[in-house]
Amino acid sequence: MSRKTSVAELKKLLSDLPYSHLELGAINDHAAYVMNFKGVHPMHSHARDEMYFVLEGKITIRFKNAPAETLRKGESMTVPAYMTHSSESTDGALVLMIKPKDMFPKPQDLE
Repeated sequence: MSRKTSVAELKKLLSDLPYSHLELGAINDHAAYVMNFKGVHPMHSHARDEMYFVLEGKITIRFKNAPAETLRKGESMTVPAYMTHSSESTDGALVLMIKPKDMFPKPQDLE
């Protein structure tokens, strides 16, 4: 049976740690994560696409070989696979990210 979830409930449970995340829901091999953006995340790339949707605040996505993009509440962007990028939020932001589940390590994998 499915379980009901809400962004507001997950926001309350999120850690204050920068880039902490909780899963909102999943379908097949992808999941939607509510994330706490704060500060600068280092440059990196992925073997698969990921999508950002800003729920609160503002973020900037910087690219190695393309101009930076700033996203505000209600705006989204997909970062294609293998595109080197970093994300940042000076004042903090709440972001819904949709990405393959295997792009985040599972808690048992961190032990």
